[in-house]
Amino acid sequence: MVYALEVRKVLWITLLLNIFGAIVKIFYGYLAGINSIQADGVHSLFDGASNIIGLIGIWLASKPPDGTHHYGHKKFETMATVGIATLLFVACIEVFKKAAEQFLSPKPLVVTDLSFGIVIVTMGINLFVTTYEYRRGKALKSDFLVADAKHTMSDLLASFVVLISLTAGRMGYPIIDPIATVVIAVMIGHLGYNIIKEASHVLVDASPLISSDLAKIEAIANSVEGVRECHNIRVRGRGDAVHLDCHILVPSDMTMQDAHDAAEKVEKKIKSEMPDVIDVVIHLEPQE
Repeated sequence: MVYALEVRKVLWITLLLNIFGAIVKIFYGYLAGINSIQADGVHSLFDGASNIIGLIGIWLASKPPDGTHHYGHKKFETMATVGIATLLFVACIEVFKKAAEQFLSPKPLVVTDLSFGIVIVTMGINLFVTTYEYRRGKALKSDFLVADAKHTMSDLLASFVVLISLTAGRMGYPIIDPIATVVIAVMIGHLGYNIIKEASHVLVDASPLISSDLAKIEAIANSVEGVRECHNIRVRGRGDAVHLDCHILVPSDMTMQDAHDAAEKVEKKIKSEMPDVIDVVIHLEPQE
């Protein structure tokens, strides 16, 4: 519950900042007729939309296991990250359309000091949002917050491209604006691909642990009295909600009760030393 509250707090803060930045860029870009600024604003608007998806996803993910979802609802948060990627792909298509229109019907750019000021101020907002959300995501081990921070980082990079476009426009090269718009679209699409790729690891039950973590699990199990060997270790889930199953060998003359007690000690010790492991299933085997 504390996890969900903390993540929601981060999302509400970033939502308000993203919406503010998006409105400023879209409104000014429309009035000034600068497509790259409008595209950047659309990108920021999708940052805000992803925050809303995150709030819904975290609410669903925080629900406890029930009769239908025996392993809990954690993957709803991962599904929310897929929602972010989907929004990014939609934004990518829309930005490409804007660039195509400008290539076909070029218009002179009116670049003022205000144009630069708006982009620089919103870049500062994006920098704060990215840093804050990424740090909190790592601290809370929330793959959604980390993915959303990367989303906002792409917005920061897009704004940098807009600055280059504005500079070129003021120097008399308005063709740079649609080119910059295309670059932003490519950046948005690439980010969506990366987010889908990372989310798929959880959805297809790829191991969230590395080899050193598996070695630690084996060492913990072998340290329990009565355990002769630990093997067939398998893990799945998210980094903050790992499900583990393994086999342990016990002496063939050990009573059922003693073998059960040993398995219970292994389970408790693993959960104690590795808090992110929330479920342990142990298969007992007699040592030949």
